[in-house]
Amino acid sequence: MVYILRRLVHRGLPVLCFKRKFKCTVSQMAKSKFEYVKSFETEDKLDPGHWIVIALHCQNYDRLCKVHGFKRPNDLRFTQLMEASAKSVMEDFKELVMGYGFLGEFNFVFPKSSSLYKRRGPKLLTNLCSLMASSSVHIWPCYFRSVSLCCPPVIEGAIHLFPDDQSLRDYMTQRQLTCHHHNLFNTVFWALVLKVGLSPEDATILLNGKREGEQNEILFSKCNINYNTEDDVFKKGSIILRTTIQMAVTTPNGLTAQRNQSRVITMYTDFIKDNFWKEIFILEQHTKVNAKTNYLKDFERKPKLLPHSWVVVRIDGKGFHKFSERHNFSKPNDNRSIELMNKAALEVMQKFPDIVLSYGQSDEYSFVIDRYSKMMDRRGNKIMSNIVSLFAATYVYNWHNVFGNTTLEYSPAFDARVVLYPNNSCLCDYLSWRQADCHINNMYNTCFWMLVQVGNKSRKEAEERLRGTFAKDKRAILLSDFGLDYDVEDAMYRKGTVMFRQNPRGIGAASSQLAASKLEHLSGNSQGNISSKATSIEKEEGHCITVVTEHTDMIGDQFWTQRPWILGLEQCAKPLDNFYD
Repeated sequence: MVYILRRLVHRGLPVLCFKRKFKCTVSQMAKSKFEYVKSFETEDKLDPGHWIVIALHCQNYDRLCKVHGFKRPNDLRFTQLMEASAKSVMEDFKELVMGYGFLGEFNFVFPKSSSLYKRRGPKLLTNLCSLMASSSVHIWPCYFRSVSLCCPPVIEGAIHLFPDDQSLRDYMTQRQLTCHHHNLFNTVFWALVLKVGLSPEDATILLNGKREGEQNEILFSKCNINYNTEDDVFKKGSIILRTTIQMAVTTPNGLTAQRNQSRVITMYTDFIKDNFWKEIFILEQHTKVNAKTNYLKDFERKPKLLPHSWVVVRIDGKGFHKFSERHNFSKPNDNRSIELMNKAALEVMQKFPDIVLSYGQSDEYSFVIDRYSKMMDRRGNKIMSNIVSLFAATYVYNWHNVFGNTTLEYSPAFDARVVLYPNNSCLCDYLSWRQADCHINNMYNTCFWMLVQVGNKSRKEAEERLRGTFAKDKRAILLSDFGLDYDVEDAMYRKGTVMFRQNPRGIGAASSQLAASKLEHLSGNSQGNISSKATSIEKEEGHCITVVTEHTDMIGDQFWTQRPWILGLEQCAKPLDNFYD
């Protein structure tokens, strides 16, 4: 179109121009100069027309078994806990059509037509992962009444995309066969240990290389147990389906009427046979039993993050405005909520030593992973799911320690995304952007709630008063109307929380000066406060490492020049083969 107009003008022909005016009622939001870093974020949308399967696995299942003394070979309490947590996920995410799980694993299925979150893979994965983890901690006392939870679960997630109904059926069948093989082996193994009296080593040697029929024979001949009489919940796993049932409801007129309502039900049946796929979970395409399922591994999405780039995992609370209202958080800031977020972040830093720094404000936290880290083979989905599940589980785990008698009404969920930054300058600007956002939001909230709580304004009146105001206007309102100097407010509210490791690599003075010289390109003034509080001590390579918490400025040079070990020294480029070894 532009080319045609240029040709017309060049030939001297008249061109009619039409000008339309559009009214825009959207209020202008305050922005910072660091917002360009948003361009590094990617959508990671999943292909349309595919079944989406979110596979979750309790990464520390063996430790949970050992620490909490689970019954062997199966603990019905844990199975029921996983079922209840999966039902919570299904009830919260209405587009899920099926779930299947056994031991510490659960798979959730979105239909081909799903447009939830516009099919952004990381958002779907991390929301389900975090809710599964937080729910299991929340309802733990309902199933383990006399056993206190000692360590929160860590759930690792993966995304599978299946283009047709046959591949979905094959995948679910494969998982059920895996359930059967694991359960048969565990049943025989623990029967030999607990009933026959063999040592775990001898039982392992006896079962080594034994096929299914031979394992059954050993179970029957040596332990007098018929495997076919074992509970289906352990042999076949738990299938959770969404179905519609008719319920009798009372209308406003006092009459009784039948209404269709969605319900989540649990069953224990075979995926392998046609009956399930033709009568219970009906597929559109014709499918059949398929014994060859090795091809399914190609449908898992395994994106690797680019090497030599900073990895930032940012976590955001899902629906935390409603969550804060439901639990009566203090406004504009609730110290208990901040403490709870900080405890969860500290646990994440303790668990994953490759995280060099974290920054939190409001209902979000950003975790910075060393640019040269090989953490989890730099698999984005694994990194995201591990971090967000541990964060959510720890958040619920510490709830009563922080909130006391305030009851947790429902399990919170968090979504996460991975963003890559190519150099130190971009990483510093990202953290500056988040801290600038903290300042903008906190100033608005402080002014808004002073108008509501002290100035006796309605929320609508407070919004109108602040519409179109700048930072200097809000400062003036706080000072003139309420005698409040914003700059003397607690730095924790104004600047957020920064956690980092205190010189973990032992960088000397000369190296520190060299690293600091690489920061000359950063600009801005900082009034960084070096007073800090040690919150955790870890062991790494025989040296004590302190995780420090501060509420200080990261905008400008001072924070980074005084702590050069955080960004570290630039390493020479390496061949990718060496990097991924």
